Amino acid sequence: MAEASAWLLALDTELQAAVGELQMVHLLQSPAVFEVVDAPVYCRQVVLWQQAIIPVLDLAAWLRASNAISTPAIVGIFAYQAADRIAYGALPLLRVPTRRRVSDDQACALPEEPMGWAFIAMSCFKDGDNEIPILDLQRLFSGALLNEAIKPPT
Repeated sequence: MAEASAWLLALDTELQAAVGELQMVHLLQSPAVFEVVDAPVYCRQVVLWQQAIIPVLDLAAWLRASNAISTPAIVGIFAYQAADRIAYGALPLLRVPTRRRVSDDQACALPEEPMGWAFIAMSCFKDGDNEIPILDLQRLFSGALLNEAIKPPT
């Protein structure tokens, strides 16, 4: 039975997701967040991190097709493999992530609600009674959400 470590992310009071242990590279608490005019609601903010502008993708807002935007108390910085380099993206988090050991016997189907998990998650595991999608960060931060049918109104 294969095991791996993952970070459990609280996207809001109800939605949780996970990333691989090495994909989360930094946490910013009470970050300075800057708004980008005319960007989609779910990706209207950026943070400065290590002299780079990092997009903050509000995954909960995208999944719920919400127009609400707020200043996050915690932002996670995540690394993913782009075509020819390591790239970075950020997600607002409700609280500091927790680490979990995950094994093959915890595998489960993706949650049906909210719609969209199948587009942005590569698999899922059970954590107690919760189904936790494992995010595909490359797809999530590639701009593919702009073309997805369930995208929220802008």
